Amino acid sequence: MDIPHSPADLSSSWLTMALRHGHAIGSSAVREFECSSLEEGKGFYGQLVRLKLTYDSPETDGPRTMIAKFSSSNPEMRQRPNTKASYEREVRFYQKMAKESLLPVPTCYYADVDTKLGWHILLLEDLAPARSGSRTKGCSLTQARTAIHHIARFHAHWWEDPRLDSLDWLADAPGVPRDAEQAQAHKQWWPAFLREVGKPLPVTVMEIGELLGEQRGRIARHLSTNEPRTLLHADYQLENLMFGATGEGSFFVVDWQFVKRGRGIWDVAYFLSQNLVPADRQAIEMDLLRDYLRILDNHGVRNYSFDDAMYDYRISLLRRFGNLISTIAAMPFTKEQIRLHVDVLLPRTIAAILDHDCRSLLGSGSQMY
Repeated sequence: MDIPHSPADLSSSWLTMALRHGHAIGSSAVREFECSSLEEGKGFYGQLVRLKLTYDSPETDGPRTMIAKFSSSNPEMRQRPNTKASYEREVRFYQKMAKESLLPVPTCYYADVDTKLGWHILLLEDLAPARSGSRTKGCSLTQARTAIHHIARFHAHWWEDPRLDSLDWLADAPGVPRDAEQAQAHKQWWPAFLREVGKPLPVTVMEIGELLGEQRGRIARHLSTNEPRTLLHADYQLENLMFGATGEGSFFVVDWQFVKRGRGIWDVAYFLSQNLVPADRQAIEMDLLRDYLRILDNHGVRNYSFDDAMYDYRISLLRRFGNLISTIAAMPFTKEQIRLHVDVLLPRTIAAILDHDCRSLLGSGSQMY
């Protein structure tokens, strides 16, 4: 089947074939459909719309509404090696791994990808009235517990699973730079980042930024290639988590384009450092880290101590700061997206790296990894 490039390329006949291919309908056919954009539909990596379907048989049990996810309409973004790899990862996750993810995910009715040209399509269950969270608003402590407890069970299921090494599409995206290249890129990103931030940063944070370039490659390898490894969502943040109407009930995880193998604590550090205001994080952080390890232990993980977890947590905070530097400096974001990163995510990350003395992991005399 051809892959539609945008909502305008959809047709009733194509939707019928796709839903039959995915066994979402039998002999019924889509008679007509309505397409509406979503608030979050202008995604950086793709296009997102809601479809309302009408069938030729009112008795069909096919989905009445669903979400369609397309590749980016921006050719430059779509052709980036990392972007094309992210499209394949999300499609393969739904095709091969979603049914045993141990995380509540939307049902996938159809998925396909063209890895050469960068086109992909996903037809997904409409989870309304559940709504995604907001990093700007943050989340409740109950929601934070829900998120960490769920990701712990997910990590435990895939902990050191031999299948992780057999799936080529889980490998790093093409064009990942070497250590020297990353260090050189960081030298360019750092001053551009400071200009974009436009305000003084704590002295310790400035020192970390100056030292981080030489360590970026080693940090990434430690978190991605050293055992123990598991399956990571790798973008575990509130916009990709959906909660029931009350905000505390049903829970779903979406947006799997960055799924990868690595140290599970990355997902934990990413969530806690950026989705909670510092005071809330400080109040619940240690309890949730202990909960995370307890759940791993309950599911048979025996080779990961609290000291191991705390060390990896601190390394993950350094990596998240490095990612913010390159993102703020180099990504072609809108002004609104830049303000989210500069005014919300950066202060929270800085608070976390200062709370955990991440500076001591860098520089002369430090014993990293």
